[in-house]
Amino acid sequence: MKILLPYNCTLGKGFNDPRVVGGIEKFCHSIHQSFDDVIVLDINEPKDFNKSTELIKKTALEHDVDIVICNWIQASFAGAKIVDIPFPMLVICHENSSMLSTLAKFYRLQESGHSIYLVSEYQKTKYDMMAKRTNAKLVEFDGYINSGYLTGDKPKLVEPEYDCCTIGRCDPRDKKPFLMKILLKDTEIKNILITNTPPKSEIACKPYYKKNKHWEDTLWDLPYEDVMDNLSKSKTFFQTWWNETFGLTSLEALSHGIPIIANSKNNVHASNMIPASSSHYKNITFNCKEELIDAIGSFDGIDRKEIQDMTWAKHTHEKWKSNFSNAIDKTIDTFHKKRITLY
Repeated sequence: MKILLPYNCTLGKGFNDPRVVGGIEKFCHSIHQSFDDVIVLDINEPKDFNKSTELIKKTALEHDVDIVICNWIQASFAGAKIVDIPFPMLVICHENSSMLSTLAKFYRLQESGHSIYLVSEYQKTKYDMMAKRTNAKLVEFDGYINSGYLTGDKPKLVEPEYDCCTIGRCDPRDKKPFLMKILLKDTEIKNILITNTPPKSEIACKPYYKKNKHWEDTLWDLPYEDVMDNLSKSKTFFQTWWNETFGLTSLEALSHGIPIIANSKNNVHASNMIPASSSHYKNITFNCKEELIDAIGSFDGIDRKEIQDMTWAKHTHEKWKSNFSNAIDKTIDTFHKKRITLY
């Protein structure tokens, strides 16, 4: 099975950079580690969709791949210019796009024989709401693939040094990691934040960075191993963004026996599907300081070993890879049946 995996370098980091800048990027690494014969194609100019699309098509033809797996729904990876590619495409949508054109993109991909997978049912609820609001037809998504899995040795449980931790890009448009610092600033709750220094290309993030770079107990630009080491030292994990589509950092926290607190609207959050038990997480009302403080305190004395063991049993690599393999087979089969009909 020969897979072409286009990789978005929009944050200035190629696939081989030691710093993994986000959940989608880590997901791409999971694909590369899990399957044989994966050809990674760095897309260095994703905003030039004509050039990027042609590069993907050319590379797929040169290697005569069996499937192309795209993890971004921008034009360079899933737009109108690429749907005529003569290879099946498995498009995995990791976002809750608010753009109405996203629905048209989904229709076009499926009409051309390609497949669309989401990472949570929470996303489907969002896209169904969009379709109903605009009197459009519902998208019949092809399935779901979790954003992550657990493999290797369980990390050693350590005595917490911090009451709360969060991890997220230094970005005011979605992650807003410094929300934790703001909500807890007048308390004695010890907390740690792990984030990145925005690259020059991320102009929208610069003011947010300058405004928040003064906070103590903030760690910048750490390699993944160091991020996990510092995460393990916390009693709870705060998922700051209410509109996550999965919450990979929540899975990572739970894998260390750390319960999660989700910033939510209408008491719903995509990360609620990750824990193996409802006792391993709490939702708080959107940006509510009092509820965050209460939630942190409520996890005093919780059985971290139970959280860790149950999480590892639920999110094995074997289960994830089996589901992903089925998605690949289904995508290829659907594509060939659809192309026979079309041509």
